[in-house]
Amino acid sequence: MFRCFNSLPTPLQICLGMCLHQDVTEEAKKAKVQSIKIESVLSEQAKNERNVVKILMLGAAESGKSTLVKQIKIIHSRGFSKQELISFKPAVLDNLLMSMKCVLRGMGMLRIDLSNKNNKTHARSILSCSQCFGEDCELLPFVAHAFCALWADQGVRAAAARGFEFQLNDSALYFFENLSRIIVPNYMPTEIDVLRVRVRTCGIIETQFQVKEMAFRMYDVGGQRSEMRKWLSCFDCVRAVVFVVALTSYDMTLTEDCSKNRLLESLNLFHSVCVNPVFKSTSLILFMNKTDLFRKKILHSERHLRLYMPSYQGADSDVDAAAHHITAMFVACNTTPQKLIYQHFTIATDTSNVQVVFQFAMDQIVKENLAAVSVE
Repeated sequence: MFRCFNSLPTPLQICLGMCLHQDVTEEAKKAKVQSIKIESVLSEQAKNERNVVKILMLGAAESGKSTLVKQIKIIHSRGFSKQELISFKPAVLDNLLMSMKCVLRGMGMLRIDLSNKNNKTHARSILSCSQCFGEDCELLPFVAHAFCALWADQGVRAAAARGFEFQLNDSALYFFENLSRIIVPNYMPTEIDVLRVRVRTCGIIETQFQVKEMAFRMYDVGGQRSEMRKWLSCFDCVRAVVFVVALTSYDMTLTEDCSKNRLLESLNLFHSVCVNPVFKSTSLILFMNKTDLFRKKILHSERHLRLYMPSYQGADSDVDAAAHHITAMFVACNTTPQKLIYQHFTIATDTSNVQVVFQFAMDQIVKENLAAVSVE
């Protein structure tokens, strides 16, 4: 190209050179304008991002943290659409199947017999069933019939009432009591069903919402042991850690390791948060969850806290003393005296309770981070 250019007459070379220079100059101007626009957008995005309050929701498996996240979606983020509700149907049906299997196995452990011997066939069909719904997500007819017959059996009901003794899912009784509604064709889950259903959290689930014109972003992280360590170095930008503790877990063991106490596993996890430098300047909030179930267990199950936590010296029937003792165990993990750990007692399945408690927690987060959060 340049060889051909040099062969042209000198006046033509000068004229062509000026045109090329003008084109390059125009392109440079356009590129500069575009660059300024991009930088402006990125700057605005960075400013907006700084004004988002990021919250990390942590807790051991089955602590109720995912239920709390669902409640936030209901309270602050327009709830669940019809399609979203329908998407939970397979999980509800599967929870029902797993819960009935758990009760039937629990009957063997408790040496409780079926009151109706004809239900043995139904029990066998449930225990051997791996999936209770078809491709259309409708409950299989033989499973629906077996569920009804078994829940009508007084032996099954007696065992379910003692579910504390064999780690029956917290929501099992709720789904059993709503059996007639759930087994009908074209059943669609309600928001309460969605709050009650147990779905394992894998990876990280992000929820965005707004409270009093302030933007929040919450990250729900899987509570199983395999998920726990994924977040440690990934959330240095969070303003607060909300750690959820199941008060009822004091007498339970881990699903993946029956030699480990669930409450102590949760305590170890919280200790790792307290001592991790990533969270040195992060607000810490404890949600001591499942207070309703904890009260029932302490008062009616004979599974006294002192039998599992020898450090507890209070009365067996003193629910408040027992709850505060467990809370004190977690607060003691704090190695920084000048740092406060806020504590709240919660019932994750109770929307009104969560709404009040969560508002208190958000106020505390904003107050602690006022210097870092723009409220303009």
